[in-house]
Amino acid sequence: MFLKFLLVLFFVAISSPIQVQAASALDLKIYPPVAYLSVKPGAGINHQIKLKNEGLYTLDITPALVDFHTDEKLGKVLLEQKSDFAYLNLDGDSSKWGKSFTIKPGEELALNFVIALPSEAQYEERYLSILFQAKQLSFASASAKETLISAVVASNVVLLINGDEQNRGELTIEQFFLPKVVDSFTGFSFSALVKNIGFNATPIEGHIKISHWPNQEVEIYQLYPDMVLAGNKRLVRAMSEADLKALELLVESEEVKTAAGENFAAQKEKFVNEKLRSKFIYKKSFLIGAYDLELKVGDDILQKRVIALPFSLLFIALLLPFLSWIVSILSKSLKK
Repeated sequence: MFLKFLLVLFFVAISSPIQVQAASALDLKIYPPVAYLSVKPGAGINHQIKLKNEGLYTLDITPALVDFHTDEKLGKVLLEQKSDFAYLNLDGDSSKWGKSFTIKPGEELALNFVIALPSEAQYEERYLSILFQAKQLSFASASAKETLISAVVASNVVLLINGDEQNRGELTIEQFFLPKVVDSFTGFSFSALVKNIGFNATPIEGHIKISHWPNQEVEIYQLYPDMVLAGNKRLVRAMSEADLKALELLVESEEVKTAAGENFAAQKEKFVNEKLRSKFIYKKSFLIGAYDLELKVGDDILQKRVIALPFSLLFIALLLPFLSWIVSILSKSLKK
């Protein structure tokens, strides 16, 4: 239930693992920001990208194709300088790369990109970024001097070249970071790193459970279904079930808030950004004893234990005789 809720609601507020550079200064919108496509060798598909100019100026757009890779923590896109992939072209025409076109204010363009693979194409997953460099000319009122303003928007394509559509992604737990012993008053933090050892990109599925004997209640964090590219690593993100329930209530109030003139989309985005995290802190007023954590990612399960003891109280107890001795000496000195 909660995983379905994550999938339905989160993608509106927090897009995919691939972060896209936005040309906010020019108010140029792009859709989709990321696409996951599968094509067989010897076959082809059409991939449509929409550009909308919501600014005040006519823009000069120049398309380019480069490869990308992601970092191994947050899934942030890192663009390469170029791409050697020759089978993705605008209208199926490779000569259109680097040739500019214009888009007027308020205009929306639907661009058709054709992916046509030769029969001998090898099975692999390609990470491609379709870039659109946007330029406008504005004139300073005082000097009438031309000022060039430019920005880049990107639509990323994760392209799986395979003989079938079977998911061959496989996630394993690379590391589960948490301390072995903590102070009862400080709580503890934890995080998890997963790796995709499979053939293609696949989403994270699973949970983190925290249990404490003799308390039978279990705190559960549902993992967010971020995509992990083949061969890549990524820190998992999650939200507690309590926060998920609060998010569900927030969504149910959408009509009421919208009718009242509130910006519901901004409120939901703010809530998700605050509650969805990759570093978790488990803290109560007082922790004591053993806390068992279970991390489940797909079929891979890892369990660890944290021991909480009142070290600060023990330190104070040990320090009291020394403090008492110091006070006694000072008191005698003052009497003299």
